[in-house]
Amino acid sequence: MKSPIDHRTEFSRRALLSGLGALTVALTSPIWRTSTAFGKDATAKGARRFFGLFSANGTIASEFFPAGTATDTPLNSALLGRILQPLAAHTSQMLVLKGVDMVSTVSDQLGTLVMKPGGPHMKGPGAMLTGGSLLTGSFQGAGGPAGYADRISVDQFIANRIGTKTAFPSLEFGVKTGGGEPLNTISYRGANQPNPPVNDPIQMYTRIFANANLSAAQVSALIAERQSVLDFLKADIGVLQSRVSAEDKARLDAHLTGIRAMEQQLNSGAVACVPPQKPAPVNDSDANTFPVVAKSQMDLMLLAHICGLTNVSTFMFANADSWQYFPWIGVNEEHHGLSHSADNDAASTEKLIKINTWHGTQVAYLLDQLAATKEADGSSMLDNSLVLWGNELGVGNTHDYKNIPWLLAGGAGGTLKMGRSLQFPDVPHNNLLVSVCNAMGFDDVTTFGIPGVCTGPLPGLAA
Repeated sequence: MKSPIDHRTEFSRRALLSGLGALTVALTSPIWRTSTAFGKDATAKGARRFFGLFSANGTIASEFFPAGTATDTPLNSALLGRILQPLAAHTSQMLVLKGVDMVSTVSDQLGTLVMKPGGPHMKGPGAMLTGGSLLTGSFQGAGGPAGYADRISVDQFIANRIGTKTAFPSLEFGVKTGGGEPLNTISYRGANQPNPPVNDPIQMYTRIFANANLSAAQVSALIAERQSVLDFLKADIGVLQSRVSAEDKARLDAHLTGIRAMEQQLNSGAVACVPPQKPAPVNDSDANTFPVVAKSQMDLMLLAHICGLTNVSTFMFANADSWQYFPWIGVNEEHHGLSHSADNDAASTEKLIKINTWHGTQVAYLLDQLAATKEADGSSMLDNSLVLWGNELGVGNTHDYKNIPWLLAGGAGGTLKMGRSLQFPDVPHNNLLVSVCNAMGFDDVTTFGIPGVCTGPLPGLAA
């Protein structure tokens, strides 16, 4: 026989919410709903997050990869070349990978070259996150026509597994990626299903906040309400605690602890879940607006993650030809043209180093902000995130798919042993994508992309 239930003191989450008016507004308004976890324990680990970053035209290997031939070297700022020097503060949460090749662009089986559709710059973005290659198609390129990629990309694979918990399964950001398909896409929902980035910060801002239906004044009121909601309801909570059973009091305490932790999470550190002003329009034809758009897009991407609107995103700095000029750093020649310069062209090489170093500063900004944002359990968002920065080529002037400049950063929830420079004996980047899936918690993934060029996860990455 069960004990009789006293319905005067029984309560549920719905009843609790309906009885706490101001709290209900703060936690159920559309702009915040997806960023809250009502009743979440303050010791709960932060969500695992994935960021896929792309920059184009290869790198200058001597300034990207740390010197030496050791297979596993502890990473420190003294080992970093100029390109990665902006990230020096985060060496303990970085892995620099050398010898990881984009084999799938030119092969279906290890060691066997295959003539595949598309030019050299077209193939790379289609393979970077898919571990596949391009389909036949009508998009024209220097190496012949091609279509879109032939399979799902790792960001969308991850989004399919964890994206149902957020308002947006994934978000795709870009900075002046226009100019032609498939140069402008690294994210794919499946074969011939491109997931192109949004290049306009205003469009992305509108997309993220389209369902909020709140004025700036209403948002400000909600923020103020959220910051003080528990203090405002202190008396009512005390009365409620005195009326419930010991079991229900424990449940209530757990809920309130979670709310307090959520408040601290959303308002602590250098970054807070506060909607920004709508970005101002920019002149897209002005090369000097490139860093302005990049900053707006990066801030919107950070905001989407901090507010819990998504846990998966990609970011492209231009398309895979990158016809951009960089006058704000003193480079007035086109990036793509410079990348075709001879190795002994010291002046052009120096300009390419400057361009790649600028991209390094953008990655550093992302890591800085993630590190400054605290989770409910006291860890940082960087501790729980995995950032993958890659390229469509290893070297621009030879269109080489070997030694792609790969960087992994973040803590990945403790799944990877970070703080190292690793050298591999020309292994397929499919293995890297397997390791990414494993680091995101999917231990069942043993292959990714074209099976014939995948041999399992990269050895030595797991913690």
